[in-house]
Formats: sequence, C-alpha cells, structure tokens
Amino acid sequence: MSPSRVGSTEARGPMRIVVTTYPSHDAALRAARTVLRERLAACANLAEVDSHYWWKGRVESARETLVLFKTVPERVGALFRFLSDSHPYEVPEVVELDVPRAAEGYRRYLTDTLGRASARTALGLGARRPAGRRVRGARSPGRTRVRHRLRSR
Repeated sequence: MSPSRVGSTEARGPMRIVVTTYPSHDAALRAARTVLRERLAACANLAEVDSHYWWKGRVESARETLVLFKTVPERVGALFRFLSDSHPYEVPEVVELDVPRAAEGYRRYLTDTLGRASARTALGLGARRPAGRRVRGARSPGRTRVRHRLRSR
C-alpha cells in the first residue's frame, strides 16, 4: 500500500500525465487523435513497448503502444471517462501522474491550448454566457423556488 493517498484531491501540480497502453499503434493513434480533437489533452506521445505482466494467473508478454497524454487537472475526469469507455482492453491501465512542476512556457502552452471555453465545448456543455446582465426570469444563486408568504402585521 502506498504511504500517501492517491487521488486528484491530493494532486497539486499544474499539469497531469495520463498513461495507458493499447494493443496496436493504430488503436493508440485513433484514441490520441480523438482525445486531441476533443481537447481533453494538449499532447499525446506514442511509444512502442514490450510489456510483461500477470494476467489471469500467468505471466504474459505483448508488444503494445504506450500513450502519454499531457493535460491540465480540469480535463483528467473527462479524459479518464473517454479512455475507460472506449478502450479495447477488458481491464485497461489508465493512470494519472501529478506533475508538481513544469516549465512556465509549457504550462502556458497547456492552458492556452486547453482553455476554459474549449473545455466546455469538449464536454458538450456549450459556450458560457458572458458575465453581466442575467437572463429575464433567472434566479440568483442564493434564491430558492419556494415563495415565502408575507407576514401580516
């Protein structure tokens, strides 16, 4: 067991690397292109690897393609969902690495590439309404739907 808790609540760095492997270069490339198109990551590195692992009581070996997705903390949940839902493996490796430091230029590249407006579009939320006047009939965040009765004097 790890001496520290694992999870996004403990992560503090400005960027994340999400790691997974695919059974072929073509499968990895398709996933990488979709992730980039949806702006769930700013970069994807693919590398051919020889993997050796336990599977169903036996040591197995396979040629796989390792993918490193570089992203920002706000995109990790959506990236995990995409990879978990679309992955061809029965039990895919999808892990997040917290990057405690990154060069200022690279951090700027990540945030410029994966800005808030593109995040909302990638998640199907549509563009945010600019701040300013509320739409007629919109409630302020603190109001409830229940109308209070006026007290008589």
